[in-house]
Amino acid sequence: MIKVYGGVFSRAGMVMCALEALGLPYDNVDMAPRSAQTRSPAYLALNPMGKVPTLQDGELVLWETQAILFYLAAQYGDNRLWADTPARVAEIQRWSLFIGNQLEAAALQMLMQVKYSDGQPDQAVIDQAAQTLEQFIPVLEQHLDGKDYLAESKLTVADIHGGLVLAWGKLAGFDYSRYPAVNRWLKRILTSDAQQRVMARVAT
Repeated sequence: MIKVYGGVFSRAGMVMCALEALGLPYDNVDMAPRSAQTRSPAYLALNPMGKVPTLQDGELVLWETQAILFYLAAQYGDNRLWADTPARVAEIQRWSLFIGNQLEAAALQMLMQVKYSDGQPDQAVIDQAAQTLEQFIPVLEQHLDGKDYLAESKLTVADIHGGLVLAWGKLAGFDYSRYPAVNRWLKRILTSDAQQRVMARVAT
């Protein structure tokens, strides 16, 4: 049985969304980022970074979200969430890495300021993060114009990773309506059947 360490509202939620999309059974060990659980000797033996998510699949122990997503799609996808040639796989990886390298830190900064600042967010930090999003989202907007997904004309792990990253900015109040292609794509990912099944775990 595959085991995922981390909560729905952490990056582990991306892994759970991929597992749901692939129809794979899994156990979830719910733990919050930077919680005492993540600093326990048992968990640090699995993930020396003390972060979430961590994936256990038999004897394989893997951390780093994108590496986990790429592994699951390649190992179990049977062309779902993935592609069947090196060039097409590279296209999926390219867009996931673009979002991870150019947009993820800014979206996370915005979320952290709004959610963990005890009601006193640093507006300068939010504005700087928003400026970074504004710099790079036009690239995504142009790419998604006329498309439903980032690659392969279907849902891939790039969409799962990218959509849930940009959701952090949405939760922090960033207005994606100025980017209609991105906004439609983001709504598509957040309302997907797989993501709805992940969110249903919160209520159980």
